[in-house]
Amino acid sequence: MADESRRRLLLAESEPSLRRLISNRFAREGYDVVEVTGPTDVVEKLASVHPSLVLLELGGPVGLDPLLAVREVSDVAVIGLLWPGLPDDEATVLELGADDCMVRPLSFRTLVARCRAVTRRIGAAPSNSLRHGPLDIDLAARIVTVLGEPVDLTAREFDLLAFLASHPNEVFTREQLLASVWRSSADWQQRETVTEHIHRLRARLEDDPGRPQWLITVRGVGYRFRPPSDSEASRSSINRMTPFTSSASFSGVATTRQSMG
Repeated sequence: MADESRRRLLLAESEPSLRRLISNRFAREGYDVVEVTGPTDVVEKLASVHPSLVLLELGGPVGLDPLLAVREVSDVAVIGLLWPGLPDDEATVLELGADDCMVRPLSFRTLVARCRAVTRRIGAAPSNSLRHGPLDIDLAARIVTVLGEPVDLTAREFDLLAFLASHPNEVFTREQLLASVWRSSADWQQRETVTEHIHRLRARLEDDPGRPQWLITVRGVGYRFRPPSDSEASRSSINRMTPFTSSASFSGVATTRQSMG
């Protein structure tokens, strides 16, 4: 993340007076605040704003859909600003992918402190990479290469590959992958989402997607990542790789941009 965006805050709040108060407070704290008038607009803004943190209105008429929409395209830090009386408690909001949350009425001092704590955790995250034979995964830059050639991945495809490659030969059910990668559950997202993303990764990475060697199906259980050796990838497999776009919300790029990738 670029230096100038480390304290950039995207504020998605529909109540004008509260939005103004939060914006003014965080501006005084040194944040570059970008406002949107409601949580349904936040995904569109992610592409141009590149925030380090999102304050996201949840509950009320919008429910939790905005959080799910953000997590489909980005792993940016999110703090939920919850309306009271949500049928879904704070634990559910955290399970769905929020890094923290607060229930209204808000204490601005506590909100600022929680934002600082979340950004400290992000800044402390290690920059490292995973290497398995010809496959290189740069976790900090979010770049995947095979034999030095970049591979186009969406943000969620990168997250899924990185998670499996971080646990070589370990078998995960689709429910476990929903929880660990999507930070969701089968109650909120279909398990077939995992299957679809595995198929996409195979199409991008495997010499023969119909007979995968790296992303293995364990029948009746789930999936595992079998680390490749240097001899298992060829230049021909790179040459056949072409960008893949499944929908308007996924536009893969070599660096898996977090905005709309």
